[in-house]
Amino acid sequence: MEVTQFTSAPTATKRILYVITKSNWGGAQRYVYDLATAAKARGYDVKVVSGREGELTDKLREAGIAVSPLPSMQRDVHLASDFQVFRDLSKIIRDFKPDVVHGNSSKAGAFVALAGRLNGVHRIIFTAHGWAFNEGRPVWQKCIIGIVHYLTVILSHATICNSEATKRDIRWMPFVSSKTIVVHHGVKPFDLLRREDARRELAPLLTARTWIGVIAELHPVKGLDVLIQAVEHVLPDYDDVALVIIGEGDERGYLEHLIKIEGLTGRAVLVGHIKNAPAHLSAFDLFVLPSRSEALGYVLLEAGMAALPAVGTRVGGIPEILEDKVTGVLVKPNDAIALTEGIERLLKETEWRKSLGEALKQKVLTEFSPEKMHDATFGLY
Repeated sequence: MEVTQFTSAPTATKRILYVITKSNWGGAQRYVYDLATAAKARGYDVKVVSGREGELTDKLREAGIAVSPLPSMQRDVHLASDFQVFRDLSKIIRDFKPDVVHGNSSKAGAFVALAGRLNGVHRIIFTAHGWAFNEGRPVWQKCIIGIVHYLTVILSHATICNSEATKRDIRWMPFVSSKTIVVHHGVKPFDLLRREDARRELAPLLTARTWIGVIAELHPVKGLDVLIQAVEHVLPDYDDVALVIIGEGDERGYLEHLIKIEGLTGRAVLVGHIKNAPAHLSAFDLFVLPSRSEALGYVLLEAGMAALPAVGTRVGGIPEILEDKVTGVLVKPNDAIALTEGIERLLKETEWRKSLGEALKQKVLTEFSPEKMHDATFGLY
């Protein structure tokens, strides 16, 4: 599929409406924020619709972007509130009169595709940040979700997949190949805190010299339980190593219990949600993303920008960032022993670990630039 590129502001101001379900600060929210601010800088008239208020809406307002929160929009299915969301979104579309509506996340994408078609939007774009049918669910749920995803892609004028793996996942769908395009996320350089300051803010009581770290939502798909088990295997041989997990989510209680029963109290810490989390990557010596499913892995791009050596699972788009033994280490997903071996190898080989971090940084700088993402995306508009 050809993509026309715009490298300057459009000749006539276009209105763009971005829609996303959740307003926390995950990879999809960073993507929307980056696109919305870049579109505003290029001369577009921009508005963002999201679910409840959160860090995303705060940051957008600070950047001068108009925001329309829809508190009834939530990730889970609820027919009454979903119908209200559809009505509210349709009204926003009629009032704002966007030339482009760009949906992000499964539910927002479905709402956008249907409401956009019914309200005559000229250009409907959907970005797939992963497919919900890849998550651990009953087969009947996966079938229903697959149908909804298919209808979303068919009703949209173009679907952006954030990795080759995400595009491959829907190759079974008929008549969609000409409507999909791969556009990798981009990340720009950011400032890091001094190592001592970052560690003091994250976990001031930790005395371990070597920190293994991750930034992730506390959700089963992120495989953090496997990481905790792997670190438990590592610690007997490395008494100066600790695990620090940045993020919040529904699995906090379970992960706290797992840390306790694995005997990791004081050596593994859940620090919760941290504003400007990427700036704290300087606290880590090794970054690990143990996902069971992952469309791309935005946090891996940030870890690369911080020149951190990384271990990731061989799922989804992670291998498109981490080339095994070249820009990182890849291991089998959902396997604590394999993850232990990957972590231990990098702990042992200090110089190789450093070279992998530098190689990852160079790959992120050259292949995952925001400019490439913006040009390809705005070309679709």
